[in-house]
Amino acid sequence: MALSGWYRLLTLLVVASAATVCFADEQIRAQKTVQLKVIDVNEPDGQILSYRHLAGSTEVHMRGTRLAPEARVKLKIGSRPGFVELDINRGGISGLKPAQRLGKDFLTYVLWAVSVDGKASNLGEITFDGEQPVSVNLTTPYQTFWLMVTAEPNYAVVDPSAQVVLYSVKQVSTSENAALPIKGDLFYFTHYGGYETAPGGAVDGIPNQLLQARKAVELASKSGVLAADGKRNASLKEEAYTHEAFTQAKNFLARSEAAYKKDPKDQAVVQFARTSAQSAENARALAMGAVGGLLVRRLESELAEARDELAKLKLPKAVADGPAASATKVEPLEPAPAAAPPFVKQPALWFAVVGWAVAAVLLFRRRSI
Repeated sequence: MALSGWYRLLTLLVVASAATVCFADEQIRAQKTVQLKVIDVNEPDGQILSYRHLAGSTEVHMRGTRLAPEARVKLKIGSRPGFVELDINRGGISGLKPAQRLGKDFLTYVLWAVSVDGKASNLGEITFDGEQPVSVNLTTPYQTFWLMVTAEPNYAVVDPSAQVVLYSVKQVSTSENAALPIKGDLFYFTHYGGYETAPGGAVDGIPNQLLQARKAVELASKSGVLAADGKRNASLKEEAYTHEAFTQAKNFLARSEAAYKKDPKDQAVVQFARTSAQSAENARALAMGAVGGLLVRRLESELAEARDELAKLKLPKAVADGPAASATKVEPLEPAPAAAPPFVKQPALWFAVVGWAVAAVLLFRRRSI
């Protein structure tokens, strides 16, 4: 009888340890997914500029990094009511080669306005007509920022890659409309990393927009909860929306592929491809934690379900099958005091508690059979 009690106690310990490791692994995986990475742009003469409210346009220059040493951008920036306008005229971009040369995951360039605290805002795509960049006119609500251009897998990315090819430099103009230089380092945050930089990229004859859509769907399928082998938490609306956005992206990609197969020059190819890329990027951003708080809420929901299950069971205060087992006392968890920090700030403690509790439930159920 004593041996049976010790055996059950040992089983309880093993199950508790396994449950704790399971929860810990889930949390580590989520932390790796949502963790922000800071990118420092250590380039000479980089400058944060603040644009005078409602002033006329002033000329600003961007210089190429080591990834594009010959690249240059000249643009006019002026403050308007409620926004700042950026205008890159024809011929304002020079020396910028197609993004595919930087790796097979890169298919286009995106211009970003980066705030003084490192938040990057996607201003728009820099497109090409053949090998010549096309002029663009963009706006941003920021008043103080620095500019950069990065190589990206698609035009709709929420966070920038680490492949910075251009950055804004100190202003030469001394006119009354000139921007005010602001002291500070050039840096930004991103959730996205691990892009493939091996040679590859565009395929001749296939529209770049269709390639972007394919790549966007591919990257989304490998991200966060979308790569969780079909496991879903039906109680989380955010997760449902994430899967819905990804499904929509695949459907629009299929329509673009069908249109391309029927007529490669059909405008529907580009229309459906850009919609697919946008939906795929939305799904990827949700899955990776770049927007919203899906992964944290998923962990909270799982823990809440485990606690609810325990609360429904009336556990005995002692197990009477042997000296060791009878010394094991199991009590239901009580709600944490209001002043206590949330579980996400003390994950190890909660995972250990839940692991032991789940093990106790399993033991109780076994005894009741």
